[in-house]
Amino acid sequence: MNNRQSYLTLIGRRLAYLKTEVELFNSLNLTDINVYAENFYRDFFNKLGYEFDNTNFIENNFAYIDLIDSKNKLAIQVTSQNDNKKITEAVTGFYKKSEHKDYKLKLLLISKDAKNYRTKFGNNFDHKEDVWDIKKVLSIINNITDLNKLKSIADFLNEQILQERKNTESNEVETIMALIEYLSKDDNRSISQKPEIVDPQFKIYNRFSEHSVFLINLYSELCTVYQQPLLEGKQGIDGVKAIKISSYLKDESDKILTSEGNNPQIALEKFVEIIYDKLSENGIKFDKIAIKFYLLDELINCNVFPNN
Repeated sequence: MNNRQSYLTLIGRRLAYLKTEVELFNSLNLTDINVYAENFYRDFFNKLGYEFDNTNFIENNFAYIDLIDSKNKLAIQVTSQNDNKKITEAVTGFYKKSEHKDYKLKLLLISKDAKNYRTKFGNNFDHKEDVWDIKKVLSIINNITDLNKLKSIADFLNEQILQERKNTESNEVETIMALIEYLSKDDNRSISQKPEIVDPQFKIYNRFSEHSVFLINLYSELCTVYQQPLLEGKQGIDGVKAIKISSYLKDESDKILTSEGNNPQIALEKFVEIIYDKLSENGIKFDKIAIKFYLLDELINCNVFPNN
């Protein structure tokens, strides 16, 4: 992989990671991350050559927008909503003021994809060009030919994406959300070809009979602390993500179990370490026990160490 492709890959992964974080945090009504996103994208777009200011720090009242570049006559609303009503309100509200008539308005979708809108929004607002989701942002970056500029953007993203997580350990919910984001990546695994045999009673009491007491006690011990974070962290998983996660877990855990002589205790610990190391590649600290409980729960659901 050449340097250009390496930079583009890193940029794509970091922006996708932030998109997933915003989506999951908003599903839990933890909206402080939206404020972080505004300042992040201000600095990010300025790396691309713009001169944006966050309107929250400007005395003039800038309704309907969050970022403004007075030099390039460009304004951006940073939003987690992608519905027609939200866009209509932003476009209509922003252009009510005559001083905005020379500005170009963009809507930046930080957690959702743009739709194929049929609404005529007016004010020369073309949703195909003026609604930016992460895919659109990546297509803009892909047109950058200056390798040094790409490196600067990649370095910025590597340093800034949830940088504060590197200083303190992520809590249980954050760990599980990051784990879900990693497990559901498109490049992890194709759909598993293993048969769907879901029989946790057989698995625990027959297949792993020598380890059943250990597995049951461990799950029961951790359940009191991690059951609620698990439920919260799993909110927002759709059917496609669930299939990807299941496929990855089945294939990878089966390989590890086989390599460890079908000993689920040893294989579980090894699987935890592998995933923890993958999540921690960026220097972010995660809750290793939360990972273990997640895998135990998936073991009971027959996605980890699947029945053959």
